[in-house]
Amino acid sequence: MKKNLMFGFAALSMIALSACNEKEDAPVYNDDAQVFTLTVSNNDGKDTRAGRPLYSEAAAQNIDMVRFFIISTETNNVVYEKEISEWMSDPSVITVGDARQTTIELKGEDKLAAGTYKAYAIGYTSSGSVYTYSPDFTALEKGGELASAVTATTSGDAEEIFAGTTDDNQNIVIASVGETFTKTIVLKRQVAGTYGYFTNIPAKGPKDEVAKTLRLVAAAKNKDVVLDGFDKANAVNGKTSADEESGVLFNDGTTNGFVVYSIDLNSWFTEGDKNGDGLLNADDTWTAGITGEGVSFKTGSVFGGKFLVPFSAVASASNSLQLQLLDATGNILRYWNVNLAAAQEDVIDITAGEPAAADELSTSSYSVLRNHLYTLGMRKAGDDGGDDDPDGDEDNPEDLNKGQQLVIKVSGEWEAITGMVLD
Repeated sequence: MKKNLMFGFAALSMIALSACNEKEDAPVYNDDAQVFTLTVSNNDGKDTRAGRPLYSEAAAQNIDMVRFFIISTETNNVVYEKEISEWMSDPSVITVGDARQTTIELKGEDKLAAGTYKAYAIGYTSSGSVYTYSPDFTALEKGGELASAVTATTSGDAEEIFAGTTDDNQNIVIASVGETFTKTIVLKRQVAGTYGYFTNIPAKGPKDEVAKTLRLVAAAKNKDVVLDGFDKANAVNGKTSADEESGVLFNDGTTNGFVVYSIDLNSWFTEGDKNGDGLLNADDTWTAGITGEGVSFKTGSVFGGKFLVPFSAVASASNSLQLQLLDATGNILRYWNVNLAAAQEDVIDITAGEPAAADELSTSSYSVLRNHLYTLGMRKAGDDGGDDDPDGDEDNPEDLNKGQQLVIKVSGEWEAITGMVLD
């Protein structure tokens, strides 16, 4: 009797497993499938939303759209294409820990025939994006041609965009019909980011000029983001200098600059230096200059942040970034050179085919790399980083009354570069 019971349970288990394998949404992979797993990465396993404003180091946001392609390397034609829309709510996307992930199985007629292929995925904003694409992968269908890496071009600001290929960065070689495999594709952020979080801002210049604007200026600005070279950890994948004449200079009066972000101090301190102590801080009339649901800042602080297209160090510029305090007419009242705490020692890869402009990188002249976050001050808390944040000791605006040296930090929530300094 006991043996019969055991045989019965075994038979039921086999029937249940067979039924599970036959379901399209089964948790067990089909052994006869070619399987791709897509994950959007922040390197800490958190998912990120494309097109979001940059308010902090927090990465737990939403991504809008992912498109997945398989291209024949022999013909450059797309042999398979899939769009995953509404990444955070699409039923084919599951939550794994803090991340979102989906699995694509190629079965039957979709299976790849003998040949050599490249798999490629892009995560992006589906509408209202600042980018135009060449070639336009958003309209690409099976049978279309994708002969070169996609380039995202912006005429102004950048926004987050993610892309990646198979984890071994190798082509997929199918030796025989029906061959099966499992591949992982990790989509990584293809732009850089920077923010500044400040308090105790000088209220006047040396001749009592009233301070109006605090801005970050860069020695270069690229407009093309090349979605390629995914195996390169420290990569400049931006190219093509911006067309416009910026009309912005570094404090030396000769180095051309481009505004990364600009903070209107009057939006945060509506009555200026009300107590007359020479500083803009919590002792003055203050209101948050950036508002939105769940967004708050410490009283007496100001904040600015942007995503930017990576660029190589500029040989003719003594500094890559400079923070400037301006009056109402645009005169520089005070400035801080923004330095790294330590020079970039790792090899910098120029994925866009343009050579690095500077032979030697230093703490002051450095390349801005993709998937790196360059920060002045610390706003780790996320969308709500105000006075009541439980981790308030980590939410720490940079004190601009300490002197001329500012250290800029590169957050481990993205790629780790620590300690950027204002000089």
